[in-house]
Amino acid sequence: MPRKTVPALVIALLGLALSLCLAEQRGNLRGYITAKPDERTLKIMADVIYLEPSTKFDIQDGPPGKRLASHNLAVGMLIEANGMWVGKHQLLAKKITCDWDQFDREISESAYLEQEPVQAAKILGGVPFNLKADGEMLIPDENTTPTWQQTTVQPTAGKLPAEAKLAGSRLRYRGVRRPDGSIVAREVEFGPPPPEEAFQNPGGLRVVRGKDPQTGIDILEFREKEEVVAKMKLFPVKEVQEYVGQLGAKLSPGAEAAPLLRSLEFRFYVIEDAEVNAAALPDGAILVNTGLLGALENEAQLAFVLSHEISHVTQAHYWRFVHETRPQRVGLLVADLAALAVAIATKRGYIFSLANFFVTIGLPAVVNGYGRRLESQADRLALQSLVDHGYDPRQASRLSAILIERYASRSMSVIWSSHPSNVIRGSFLTVQIERQYPQDDFSQKTVDTEAFRAMRQAMGPVKSM
Repeated sequence: MPRKTVPALVIALLGLALSLCLAEQRGNLRGYITAKPDERTLKIMADVIYLEPSTKFDIQDGPPGKRLASHNLAVGMLIEANGMWVGKHQLLAKKITCDWDQFDREISESAYLEQEPVQAAKILGGVPFNLKADGEMLIPDENTTPTWQQTTVQPTAGKLPAEAKLAGSRLRYRGVRRPDGSIVAREVEFGPPPPEEAFQNPGGLRVVRGKDPQTGIDILEFREKEEVVAKMKLFPVKEVQEYVGQLGAKLSPGAEAAPLLRSLEFRFYVIEDAEVNAAALPDGAILVNTGLLGALENEAQLAFVLSHEISHVTQAHYWRFVHETRPQRVGLLVADLAALAVAIATKRGYIFSLANFFVTIGLPAVVNGYGRRLESQADRLALQSLVDHGYDPRQASRLSAILIERYASRSMSVIWSSHPSNVIRGSFLTVQIERQYPQDDFSQKTVDTEAFRAMRQAMGPVKSM
C-alpha cells in the first residue's frame, strides 16, 4: 500500500467512527411538557430539553403562515423534540414539533357517571353547578344549560323529580381548559347508561377459578359455554391472592355506585407471569401478573394500577372501543381469532403469556390499548380514586419513572400500551396531578402499608420482565 494513502485511510476510519458515535447520540423525545424553567429550557419528567437559537419549531396541521416559537410552548403540551443527547436525561433540541390543535383547543369528552354527583340536585333543578366528573372539574359558564338525550329524566327548572338519579348516565361535555386546570364547559349533555352487554365478555367467555385435575394446583380457567379453552396458573401463595383481592375490593365501586356497577362482581386474580402487566375483562375480572407485583415499590402504586383497570370496566371501554373507535378492525379480529384461540389452548393447555392470550381470543383492546383518549380517561379516574382513598397520587408518575429507568422507552404491552413510551404516560400523569390538585399537600397521604410489605415478603423473589 503506498504510504501517502495511509493518512487518508486513517482519516476515513476516524470519520466513520465519529459519525457512528454521533449517530448513537442522536435521539428524539416525545411527551408532555412537565416544567418550563425558562424560555430556553423545557422538562419532560427527568429529561431536560435545551433550546438553541437555531432550534427549528414546526406546527403540524396549523393554519397557513402560523409560526411556532419557544414562548408558545407551555406546561401540558405534547411535543416531540429531535436532537442530540449531550448527557443522561439531557437533549439538545434541533427541532420541536407540536400539533396545532393543542393551542386554545376545545376539549370534547364523554364518560359514564359512576356515582351520584354531589351537586345532582342543582343539575336537575336547573341551578348553576360545578361538576366533578371524568377526573376533571367542570364549571359551566353562565350560558350553559344541561341537555338531556334519550333519558327518562327530563327536569324542570326549580323542580326535582323524587326518582331522578344521574348515577350511571352518560356525560358528554365540551369546553376550554382554564389555567387552573378546570374546564369551562360550554355544553353539558346527559344521556343513557351503557347497556348490560357492555359488561359481558365477547363470545360468552367466562373466567372461573379451579384446580388442575392432575396436579391439584390452583388455576384460572377460561370457558366458552362449558368447554375449557385455556388455563393459567394462579400464584400459589394465599396471602398474596387475599391481599390483592382485598385492596381491589376497597377500590371498586361501592353502595353509592350506579345500579349496573353495583351488579358487577369484581374479582382479582394474581397470575404466575413474569411480564409487567395487568388486564381487565369487561365483566369485572381483573388479572395481575406476578411480574408487575415484583416491580412495584408500594401500595399506592398498586392502588393506581388496580384503579386504572377498574376504570376500564366501569367506563365500558371495551364496548366503547368496539362500537365507537375501530369497529371494522375489531370485528375482523374477533371473527378471525376465535378459532385460533381454541387451537392454541387445545395444543398448549396452559397459557404462559397473558397478553398473547387476550389477542388470540379477540380482545385486542385489552392488550393493545384502547387508544390514548380512553387510556388517559382511565388514568384520570385512577388518580381521582387515589385521592379519594387517601393515597399519594404522585406515586402514579413515580411508577412510570421506575419503568422508564428499567425498560427505557419500551411500551408495557398492557398497562402502558396505548402510548408510544412510558415517558408519554408518566408526563401525562405528572401534568394531570398539577392541573387538578395544584394546591393539595400530599405529604401526609398514604404511600405504603404494612399489608403491602407483608404481601411482598410472603411473595418472595419473583421474576419481572
